[in-house]
Amino acid sequence: MAEKSGPQTVRLLVADDEVKISRLLESFFRDRGYQVTVATNGNEAVDHIRKQRPHLVFLDLRMPGLSGMEVLKQAREMDPTMKVIIITAMEDEATMEQARSLGATDYVIKPFSLEYLNNTVLNKVNASLYEDLRRSNEELKASYERLQKIFRGITKAFATVLSKVDPHYTHEHTSRSVEYASKILVKLRELGVKLDGIPEELLLAGVLLHDVGKIFTPKEVLFKAGPLTEEEWQIMRRHPVDGADILTQIDGLQEMAKIIRSHQECYDGSGYPDGLKAEQIPIGARIASVVDAFDAMITDRPYRKGCKIEKAIEELKRCRGTQFDPTVVDAIIAIYEEGKLQRATEHPHHVEPHTLVNNPASQAAPAPQAKKT
Repeated sequence: MAEKSGPQTVRLLVADDEVKISRLLESFFRDRGYQVTVATNGNEAVDHIRKQRPHLVFLDLRMPGLSGMEVLKQAREMDPTMKVIIITAMEDEATMEQARSLGATDYVIKPFSLEYLNNTVLNKVNASLYEDLRRSNEELKASYERLQKIFRGITKAFATVLSKVDPHYTHEHTSRSVEYASKILVKLRELGVKLDGIPEELLLAGVLLHDVGKIFTPKEVLFKAGPLTEEEWQIMRRHPVDGADILTQIDGLQEMAKIIRSHQECYDGSGYPDGLKAEQIPIGARIASVVDAFDAMITDRPYRKGCKIEKAIEELKRCRGTQFDPTVVDAIIAIYEEGKLQRATEHPHHVEPHTLVNNPASQAAPAPQAKKT
C-alpha cells in the first residue's frame, strides 16, 4: 500500500456505477491522503456535490439516473471552480468536446491499471489542482495589492488633511517621526523584540497619523501664542481619542487606531487618555511617543532653538522607564551610538501647536525637555 502523504483536505468524488472502477479509484486516492466519496448514479452524485462541494470529481458519463452530462452541468452551476475529470471508455472527440464546453477539465480512459493511475491519472489530478491553486494565489495576490493601494491611499488622504490643518509643524513633524520610527523598527528587529504581529507598514502609518485627531482641535487652541488655560488643555488632550475614533470607522485599521489613541500614554501609567502602562500600551504607540518627543526637543520653535541630539538623548535616558518604554529608548540610543541618528530633514519656519506636558505649570519652561505633543 502506498504511503499516505497526499493532501488531506482535498475532497474527491468518484461517480461511476461500475463497482470495480469506483473501488480502484477510491482505494488509489484514499491511500494517497485524499478524502474520497463514491456515488453510483447521477442523482446521488449531484446530491454529494451539493452537500460536500468536492474539489475534484471523477465523473462517468454513462450512469443510471441523471446523465453524466447533466451532472457536469449542474456541478459547474453550483461551483464554477470545481474540477471535473470525465471517465470514458473511448476517445469520442464529439462527446469530449461537448463535455469541455460544459466545463470538464480533462478525461481519463478506462479500464484502469495501477501504472496508468500512477503515470497518467495522478498527473492529471495534480495538474488540475495546481492550476486551481496557482489561479487562487494570483487572485489573492491581486486582492492584497488592491488592499495595499487602498490602505496607502487612505493614509495619504488623512496625511493631506492633517497638513491642511497645520501646513508647517504637523506635516513636517509627522514625516520626521516616521523617519526616526523606521530606524527604530530595524533596531528592534535586530534586538529580537516582538512587534505584536502588526505589519511594519501599518505601524509606520500609525506613527505618521498619530496627531490626526488634531483636525478637530480648534485653531484658536492649536495655534494660541500664549499659555493654555486648563480648559484648553482638556480640549487639546482629546486629540488621541478623536484620531482613534476616525480610524476605527475603517474596517481593518483597528490596530492602527490603537496606536493613535495611545501615543500619549506613559510607560509608568501617568499618561492619557486611558492611563495604560508598560506592555498594555501598543508597541506602535510606545515608538510614536519616543519619536514624537525626540523630534520636539531637537526642532527649532518660534520661542526657542532646538537642542542638540546629544541633549535629547540624555533627556530620553532620564525619562526611560517613566515616560518612555526602556526597550524603545535603548533602541534609539543604540542607533545614536552607531552614528546612524542624524537630524531628519528640517524646515526652519515652524509654527508650533502647544507642547503637552503632564504638569501644566511647566509649560513656560524655556529649556527643551521630553514632552508630549
